[in-house]
Amino acid sequence: MTSPPKQPRRRLAALAPLAAAALCALCAGREAGASPYSNGDRIQLTGLVTDVEGRPIPGVQVVLEAARSYISLREMHRAEKDARRVAAVTTNAQGEYRLEWPWDDYFNRFALLAGVNVRHGRAERLEVLEREDVSGRVLAGSLVVSAIVIHNRALIDRLREFVASVESADERRVYDELGTPDDVKRVAYTGRPQAAEVSWWYFDAGKVYRFRGGRLEQVDRFDPVQHF
Repeated sequence: MTSPPKQPRRRLAALAPLAAAALCALCAGREAGASPYSNGDRIQLTGLVTDVEGRPIPGVQVVLEAARSYISLREMHRAEKDARRVAAVTTNAQGEYRLEWPWDDYFNRFALLAGVNVRHGRAERLEVLEREDVSGRVLAGSLVVSAIVIHNRALIDRLREFVASVESADERRVYDELGTPDDVKRVAYTGRPQAAEVSWWYFDAGKVYRFRGGRLEQVDRFDPVQHF
């Protein structure tokens, strides 16, 4: 039995990168030609942020993330690079948001991120709760209208309840140093409200701070627990 000729296979292998490059150029050309904007045009995005029951959520951060989509010759599929958060606003009392961004032809993929700022140590970072791809709507023209549904409103409520509870000088000092704890436990004693204990657990730091009546009573240490 004779082996099949290898020459055609080598030719196909040599042509594969050229075909991929041509595909990449074709896709890039289509994307560039599809833009209805000129550089610097003001792109407007607006909408409403609600929970799953349709109740508006005020005070939520809405961020526009822009990125560059391209064909990866190595992986032979679409990939993204240079993702940047280019605009951000906070929802008003009715849960409405409206943001603007000056168009930049370099970007061709867009997503709206919705979440809340959480204190970690001495810095804050956005805890993203929802992400919605709006590339098609942005490339179709402004105005872009997008409703965002937060599925974990309970997390927002717990965070706001905790921040509102930070009142004493001791609590403020610990919060300013370590930020939002990973867990908060409250222990109440029947008939002894003054003896109620609140403990803040910081797993990464390996520390638990115990308060009574807002006063720091004790700091316990344990082996740090890393998040996965």
